Amino acid sequence: MPSTSRAGPAPKSRVSRGPGVASRLLNTELSAHPRTNPIAALSTLLKLLSSLSSRIGRCQYKLTPAEHALSLHLVSIIDPYVYQGAKALSTVASAQVKPTFAGIVFQPTEILDSIMAYLDSKRDLLNVALCCKHLHDVVFPRHFEYRVIRCKVSSISVWNHLLVNHSLARNVRRLEIVDERSSVAVTPRAATTTIATKGLIVPRGIVRRDTDLESTDDELSMHKKQEKHLASALVRMSGLKEIKWSCTHSPISIEHVWPSLVMRASTLDSLEIADNLAFTPQSVGRESEEGTSGSDGETAKDNSRTVLPMSSLTSAIFRSTRHTYGASKTPELSRISGILEKCPKLKNLTISFNRQRSALPLVDDVLNDGRWLCLTSLTLIGVRCTSSTALSQFLSEHQLLESLHLELSGIRAESLDMRPDSLPRLREIRASKEFVTAILDCQSAVPRPVEVLKGPKLSGVHAVAHGKHADEAFFHTVRRCAGTMSRVELGGWHDMDDIRKLATALPGLTYLDVGRRLGSLGAREASQVVTNLEEWLDVLEKLGELRALHGVKMFYEISSINLPANAHSTSISTSTSTPSTMPSTTNSLGGVDLTVAAKIQSQMSLMDRSRIKKNDWTASMLVWRCPKLRRVDHWEDGASKVVMLTRVPAGNGDDGKVRWEVRRVKA
Repeated sequence: MPSTSRAGPAPKSRVSRGPGVASRLLNTELSAHPRTNPIAALSTLLKLLSSLSSRIGRCQYKLTPAEHALSLHLVSIIDPYVYQGAKALSTVASAQVKPTFAGIVFQPTEILDSIMAYLDSKRDLLNVALCCKHLHDVVFPRHFEYRVIRCKVSSISVWNHLLVNHSLARNVRRLEIVDERSSVAVTPRAATTTIATKGLIVPRGIVRRDTDLESTDDELSMHKKQEKHLASALVRMSGLKEIKWSCTHSPISIEHVWPSLVMRASTLDSLEIADNLAFTPQSVGRESEEGTSGSDGETAKDNSRTVLPMSSLTSAIFRSTRHTYGASKTPELSRISGILEKCPKLKNLTISFNRQRSALPLVDDVLNDGRWLCLTSLTLIGVRCTSSTALSQFLSEHQLLESLHLELSGIRAESLDMRPDSLPRLREIRASKEFVTAILDCQSAVPRPVEVLKGPKLSGVHAVAHGKHADEAFFHTVRRCAGTMSRVELGGWHDMDDIRKLATALPGLTYLDVGRRLGSLGAREASQVVTNLEEWLDVLEKLGELRALHGVKMFYEISSINLPANAHSTSISTSTSTPSTMPSTTNSLGGVDLTVAAKIQSQMSLMDRSRIKKNDWTASMLVWRCPKLRRVDHWEDGASKVVMLTRVPAGNGDDGKVRWEVRRVKA
């Protein structure tokens, strides 16, 4: 008996230390239980609690530290979905009356989740989430992190996550498929709310990785698996409104996933495709590949589907890429035409084809068959048109066009014959001077409200066409729009006489970009400050409303080696002696006091001091001749630097001085 009493407790103590069998099957890692799935959290919590009664001895109804942390995590996931129901029951039990709830905050969580689905903007979702913690728990992370997704085709973990969680896939509004070789900079907003790697925006909480879902042994099967998961995820995105496809170097093209995309096409508002395969003939594609087993058979079946009507699509953009991958020697627009004919409410249409070592696609079919009564913006770049009648009829029948960008070949602008009163709402036109002249010469009872003119190149004083000056017809035409024209961006110019005639024809310009100077003389003077400043001032004096001037280098660059880090300008606070009729000039260092400015000035070289004085004099002359001028180009092209001219109010010892400073602006 003594031996039995000593041997009995030993096995009992060993069994009591370990948890039950059911609890050992649960994963206690918190990352394995995402906050976006409350149903799975409730199921896991029930399994954990039910396993307590099956434990033996002193382990019964006791949680290990890992299980305790897991239970708290699961309760925090479930709490937003049961809080309002528990509060309603407690109110009924205490007051014995029907509870009355005022405001959206007191609605059930599933109702709030449905309401949040109507908000497409992330800014609106953020404002709602800042109201209270309950709304924050609804908006995050089910809605806010799923509105915009930007990733690659190879991000198979993202597609699998959306495929498994149908309710989360419905919350996607904008989908961007980037190139496999892209390396976009990380934005601060994306870094604070999502997992952002090289510009990729992926929702948090995705447990499985790409390597867990695909095998690297067979690359061909890997691409097929990526395509299958992407197509299946697109079907689940019933709330998708915008899609941008920029995958230009992948075995998967937009053609392979298009049948799945059109199943939800009724909700799309914007479609942007940058892929060379969009300009290939329809006979070239996956239909010609061998093998129809497995997923290939399903894809072939999908490709045979008819494209559904896109009743809500308002913007369609099709671009080729500078890469030669997927490019065809005989490009066509048949695929694009098949898509556009299903878009009755189209407002913005852009077809841009890069000039490569191939023929240009023919746009005649689109112009003959395409009629969109709501079209307001049309862009045709790098395409070929052989029928002037088709182009004339197309422009004549689209009376709502406001923006027109044409870079066509194969047709002469003089052959256009549009109906009278065509394009009555045209506000912006970008084309060569021949097309601009032909379009604006069309008879109209009411002057067209043209405000922006881009692209024409002026020929110079020595250019002669048909016995007249080459630009005479152009200046005569644009003079009709002098009352509404406010912005002109030239493609180039030759002589100062070109700018002088333009200023005479359009004296009410507020924005002028002269572009680059053409010819050998312009190439030699491209990096030099203008020497004929007085001649430029005479021209600018005719533009009394001018506020911005670009393309002319009138200021010298100042070395910024000795300047402080917080300086926004490049010079010292000084003033120059000017005539009494001309405003004096001062230039600041953006918050630097006079003592520091004097010290910096003493450290500058004599060349920089001389350039500062020249810049001061130039700024004074510009503001004197053109009082409303506030922004001027500075130095080389693409530097994102401009000179800002501001007038200091009179008083405090400053008699209307002019302040100039160099600022960086977004390109």
